[in-house]
Amino acid sequence: MITQFFSLGLIVLLGAMLPGPDFAIVTKNTLLHSRRSGLWTTFGVSCAILVHMSYCVLGLAWVITQSLLFFSLIKYLGALYLIHLGMQSLMSKQAQAWAPHVHKSTSKTQISKAQSFRQGFLCNLLNPKATLFFLAIFTVIIKPNTPLVWKIIYTLEIFCITLLWFSSLTWILSHARVKKMLEKAEKYLAKILGVCLIGFGIALAIVGR
Repeated sequence: MITQFFSLGLIVLLGAMLPGPDFAIVTKNTLLHSRRSGLWTTFGVSCAILVHMSYCVLGLAWVITQSLLFFSLIKYLGALYLIHLGMQSLMSKQAQAWAPHVHKSTSKTQISKAQSFRQGFLCNLLNPKATLFFLAIFTVIIKPNTPLVWKIIYTLEIFCITLLWFSSLTWILSHARVKKMLEKAEKYLAKILGVCLIGFGIALAIVGR
């Protein structure tokens, strides 16, 4: 069990570090809004993972992946949501800071804790790749006969690793020196992150066709 614990931790950490929708949404909200927004987005992503792990423990992940209609519904809802977030980023004040009629000192737009949490939560929850990822974990590392207490431990481990990784990313990106370095590129970052989110959404929509 100890070997599985550390193996699972490494897999989850590497998965979280790979650029993807979660990485993009946490980065976007941290850079375009605030550290607080990034942290609440991180918490939303982490809580969505608890949902994924819960239905995996209950054995529903296999049922979801076997239902073409339900799986497709999740896929297209997730794709639309990512595209929506990407469009929001492209139309944000930061992305439009180059326009002549916008003053250079334009302050950052603010979103509430609830909005930040919801964006992170839905971004991860509506990603069917997350369902497949955790189903693979339960198939390869966590067996049907694994004691419930260990399944709970694994769930908390995944939650904590995700929370710590994205929280660390948020703190790094919102550090004064890093912010100063990225300040001049803010308008380009807003566009790049928006395009990335839209790209992830389109890729999600067409995958498996």
